[in-house]
Amino acid sequence: MKASDLYNPMVKLILHSPLHSLMSGGTMLLTFTGRKSGKQYTTPISYAREGGTITLITNRKHGWWRNLQNETLVTAHVRGKDLHGKARIVAANEAALVAAMEKVYRGIPKEKAKQLAPEVMLIKIALN
Repeated sequence: MKASDLYNPMVKLILHSPLHSLMSGGTMLLTFTGRKSGKQYTTPISYAREGGTITLITNRKHGWWRNLQNETLVTAHVRGKDLHGKARIVAANEAALVAAMEKVYRGIPKEKAKQLAPEVMLIKIALN
């Protein structure tokens, strides 16, 4: 059993509960439709929000991000509210990835962000 088999359901439960404020300042739920299966998926993910844009970072090894290769309609469950928008993968150089990681993972050392940059995908959600 993987840690995510326990962690993800627990985080989903908390973020949909009245106790969401324990985690919702830095973690949200992203709901999207599988491009091949047509099924809806929901995954917890760290985020940073600036106005009408949400920034997400995920490891390339997690395959779910491939569902967002074209501009994709998504639901972002942020701070207890469902927000709708279009997600897209952003091609970014190291500097842009490091800056995004510093926003999403508040307090991450710059050297650690530089080390992780080749392994991550940058996703932006433009909210409606």
